[in-house]
Amino acid sequence: MSKMSKIKMKKIGLTGGTGSGKTTVSNIFRELGYTIIDADQIAREVVMPGRPELEEIKNAFGLPIMKGASLNRKELGKIVFSDPKALKTLNSITHPSIRQLMQMRMEFFENEGRIKTLILDIPLLYEGGWQNQLDSVIVVDADKKTRLRRLIMRDHISEQQAINRIAAQMPLEEKVDRADFVVDNSRDKASLKECVLKFISENKLEP
Repeated sequence: MSKMSKIKMKKIGLTGGTGSGKTTVSNIFRELGYTIIDADQIAREVVMPGRPELEEIKNAFGLPIMKGASLNRKELGKIVFSDPKALKTLNSITHPSIRQLMQMRMEFFENEGRIKTLILDIPLLYEGGWQNQLDSVIVVDADKKTRLRRLIMRDHISEQQAINRIAAQMPLEEKVDRADFVVDNSRDKASLKECVLKFISENKLEP
């Protein structure tokens, strides 16, 4: 495809608080044919066995966070979500690589010129300043009680651990205030999909 015929790609950010149901919204976009870059998936890639980031994490936190040659994410989570200093250490190791890989993939799709809309699923979107590169940002909202329940069930953690994870992020209310569009995820999936379709229609988005 020549540069003259390259499609102008829209970049839409998707974020929310942990347990708000952002992944469900991301999956709805995927089912509708949209291309997704998932920061959580990339975060898993950068700590795979053999990656230098994993070695740095092992040196910083010790063998208890390892399960054989792999990272024991649950054990690491117990440490970093109860200690802001530990979380800062982990982020300093992983975030530069995550950002670099995300940037590379975003540029790949932009240069390829075949898709009209790219969805960037980024938990720490505002914290990382990604909004400056995007056309608009969707924030997935849900009340704290619902988020706590989802985290406890999904990750098999205690209520206190779930509280710690929510407290480690920017308040969801602040993200909602800064959003271009808010998706209410306190009801059923049909209502959620309706909300997503409304956003697509209002912004004339095509895959």
